[in-house]
Amino acid sequence: MKMKDLIITSKRLKKEIFILSACFIIAFLINIFSIITFKTPWYEMFTQIGYVIIISITLYLLVAMVRAVALLMKRLIKRAA
Repeated sequence: MKMKDLIITSKRLKKEIFILSACFIIAFLINIFSIITFKTPWYEMFTQIGYVIIISITLYLLVAMVRAVALLMKRLIKRAA
């Protein structure tokens, strides 16, 4: 059994990088909002970067799940028609 090559287009790669970047920015803004709300020192913007990365990955996975469900629904509707 021979494995197939996986080809990722540059358009697809740019789209995924954009989505991941947007998730990171949202998580970073949540961190800044938390710093302002709880009146904590501003150096926590850098010391909490691990949590920001984990939150951004979690957001990316949630977005991927929503995109997968939307794709499945689209295929089911297309197949039913």
